[in-house]
Amino acid sequence: MVVDPLPVIRVAAAHFPSIAAAVPEARMSTVRTLTAWSVDTNTVDMAELVACELASNAVKASRPDDVVALRLTVCDAVLTVEIWDASTVPPVLTMARPEQENGRGLVLVDAVSLRWAWYLPRAGGKVVWAQLPAGMTPAFHTGSTAALPGRSPAPLPAPAAPVPFLNDPATLQRVIDRLRGLDDWHRPSPGPGVKDRRHTSSRHRSGRPGAMCR
Repeated sequence: MVVDPLPVIRVAAAHFPSIAAAVPEARMSTVRTLTAWSVDTNTVDMAELVACELASNAVKASRPDDVVALRLTVCDAVLTVEIWDASTVPPVLTMARPEQENGRGLVLVDAVSLRWAWYLPRAGGKVVWAQLPAGMTPAFHTGSTAALPGRSPAPLPAPAAPVPFLNDPATLQRVIDRLRGLDDWHRPSPGPGVKDRRHTSSRHRSGRPGAMCR
């Protein structure tokens, strides 16, 4: 029998020193975490690119003694990749000239993402995030063929008047960003220093210093 489980929210965060080696480490951390979560390979490839570009921009915007933080969240078939750095300078989407070697990171992120934006958390710095569709293994097998018991919803009285609902994406996005700003997820956990790169989920680390973003 195939049983569809309830929606699962998966979250993992990692912290890196703001040096060039943080970019390949963030990329490898993303790949290992999403692979362990059984996220489909196409999403993993796109998330690897997004994490690499956002981490690269974060390192460039940081000082040598700063920290760069990465958080991955999968919920309702959507993957959110977030990168925090200590700078409050907003990211700017610009079109690089053909002769330029850099400046195309956000263009790539914009091209492969469902949406991306940034916000200022209450603890300082900024978070740049991007979302991707995330296909995951949706079912698991059990040894039983019996149907699970269910319940029927109780009837509710009809409302006296229709309840209007205005779908204003801009307003909803501002509310979401303000709520995100209250979360201090990017703060390293107490204990050993940043170099331990403590994680809240999964097992992942390592990377080849100096590796290039694709």
